Amino acid sequence: MSDLIESEKSKLRYDYLMIRDRLEPALRYAYSRVILSKIKKLKQYQNARTVMFYLSYGSEVITDAMISEFLAEGKDVAVPVIQNPGDGNMTAVRINHLEDCYEEVYGIRQPELNENEIVDKKDVDLIFVPGIVFDTYGYRIGYGKGYYDRWLAGTDISKRIGLAYEVQLTDKLPNGKYDLPVGMVLTEKRVIEVTRN
Repeated sequence: MSDLIESEKSKLRYDYLMIRDRLEPALRYAYSRVILSKIKKLKQYQNARTVMFYLSYGSEVITDAMISEFLAEGKDVAVPVIQNPGDGNMTAVRINHLEDCYEEVYGIRQPELNENEIVDKKDVDLIFVPGIVFDTYGYRIGYGKGYYDRWLAGTDISKRIGLAYEVQLTDKLPNGKYDLPVGMVLTEKRVIEVTRN
């Protein structure tokens, strides 16, 4: 990736993280509940058996209630596990309860890596993806470590859904050849279906 693109991304990462962090916790909670209601109306969700969620960190869209509700509905829920921080790889692991996620890597909760609970990405019907900023083409900027882009490689774009607050959206982001877009972005105000030319 060119130094120019990386420099642009770093600035956007900083700017939008500040914007997201300024949202009041009560608003983040309320917006996250609205986003949950939008997810439940999606045909893709209603037909999904196995969903992958991130475990919310900092000021991200809050996923705890989503995970608890989907587990209660009988869906299989997987979350990311990083076994070796710094190697760029993550694994999807099935959980039965949020309380299973008590370890921390980079300050983010995760369960233990139980070999029997590893979920192959081809078996995941929907993947909910975090980000600091998204654009209307489905591209995103995260924390810059590349875990999601590596894991998402080979998955169908229609399975990838970005979760964000409206303040995290912009028209167009710089992107490189390894950046993978999502097929939809959900905010408290909109459902953006990404069209590919």
